Amino acid sequence: MRRLLIFQVILVGIVTAGFAVTQGLAPAKASLYGGLMALFNTGLMILHEKRAAHCSDNEAQRIVKHMYLCVVERMVLTLVLFVVGLVALKLLPLQLMLGFIAGQVAAFLNGLSS
Repeated sequence: MRRLLIFQVILVGIVTAGFAVTQGLAPAKASLYGGLMALFNTGLMILHEKRAAHCSDNEAQRIVKHMYLCVVERMVLTLVLFVVGLVALKLLPLQLMLGFIAGQVAAFLNGLSS
């Protein structure tokens, strides 16, 4: 999981730096915020994975419960963070979404290489 977080930080950093150089500070902030959303999602997934690891082998129902709870919490977290970013902070939507996508693509690519 540490490798995933490092990969996400690198890819989000590249996208954010690209926006900073080509479009300025406001697009870079939005991109960074989107990337941080993806990192928070990964952090939540790691937390649930550690909780599920404490379950014994015969507690399959409890492990499945942790998995479902993780999925629901990640969806709610993502939705809330999108609303905060777009409505409360008034960040640029395209750049915010591209930062989030960069973090998710990093997770996808890390999964392919594992």
